Amino acid sequence: MGLNRRKLLGTCVMAGLGLVWAAGPALAGPEEKAKAMVAKAIALYDEKGEAALQVFNEGAVSGFLAGEIYIVVESRGPDGKVLAHAAAPKMIGTPLAQIADPTGKKFGVIMSMDATEAGGWFDYQWPDPTTGKLGQKKSWAVLHKDFVFIAGFYAH
Repeated sequence: MGLNRRKLLGTCVMAGLGLVWAAGPALAGPEEKAKAMVAKAIALYDEKGEAALQVFNEGAVSGFLAGEIYIVVESRGPDGKVLAHAAAPKMIGTPLAQIADPTGKKFGVIMSMDATEAGGWFDYQWPDPTTGKLGQKKSWAVLHKDFVFIAGFYAH
């Protein structure tokens, strides 16, 4: 009976691990979701080149706008501009120097200049597209092939 009990326990443990593994992405926090969206955008860019920018601008239908988390792509440097914006395509072409939060923080310029290939977090205030209200935003930004890929979430 000890062997069967051990076998049953092993089966239950493995089934439980399978459930945890399967549920993992669904239970991911906003940090992981933002990082995953940036990784997905970079992969599409590597596959399609600059044609991927138009895909990002299609918003929710493209998979690059999921509630409050969406992809933004900027060119780099002092003359950087918004190249793609899944939540607000009207911002495409806007010089980063013209974008600031209510405190005057030019977060686009900061991310453009400070983003690295390893990625990093940036904080600023920005309107939440799901509520329309100003919120504290935390964004993950990654430098890739002279573009900055960004996705973030709001602290509620």
